[in-house]
Amino acid sequence: MIDLYTAATPNGYKVSIALEELNLPYEVHALDLGKLDQKQPNFLAINPNGRIPAIVDRSADNFAVFESGAIVDYLIRHHGG
Repeated sequence: MIDLYTAATPNGYKVSIALEELNLPYEVHALDLGKLDQKQPNFLAINPNGRIPAIVDRSADNFAVFESGAIVDYLIRHHGG
């Protein structure tokens, strides 16, 4: 299972599309950028840059990946079959 931390932005959509295309199970955690959810300590522990999107791969010992291109690359390499 993958936790997806995102918001309704083009970069956020890229990861959602990749997860759907790879048919991977995931849970969305929607962040409110207007309330600066991405700058809160619990999110900064996942992505110190404080930007969306980010994922936590629970099946890989809670491995965190951030930046949309890096996430898509990771998903294909580790879950793309």
